[in-house]
Amino acid sequence: MGSCPVNFKKVDQNVVRVMAGLVSAIGVIFIISQQLSLLTLLLYDFLVRALGYKNASPLFHLARFIAKTLNLKKEEIDAGPKEFALKMGFVFVLISFIMFVLGEAVAAALVVGVLAICAFLEVAFNYCIGCQIYMIFKKITKVF
Repeated sequence: MGSCPVNFKKVDQNVVRVMAGLVSAIGVIFIISQQLSLLTLLLYDFLVRALGYKNASPLFHLARFIAKTLNLKKEEIDAGPKEFALKMGFVFVLISFIMFVLGEAVAAALVVGVLAICAFLEVAFNYCIGCQIYMIFKKITKVF
């Protein structure tokens, strides 16, 4: 049996899920439009949140506004799994950004597509791919 990373900090699950919806939507729009500005927005947003500066994140503020407007009840959960998934998301966006700048637009779109699917699973089904990868990572590192 695996476990998610736990850090005993709390986040509002509904805000996280709305943010995942925004990431998924921006990802799909990037795939269609191939606009570097969308990747830049995602890269900035993931970076500031991964570094712990969520108040500098436009997606955090927008997600919080949407959650409040929709009257979504606050559901606090442990932040550990979401922070792990956030860092994975940052790596995906960084790889995609580099690929796009190097002229590999199709590869960049594929990477963003994987990120958008992962984010969609979070928003639609409350299923965190980051948690699953973390468990696999723990099993592999336990072997060594």
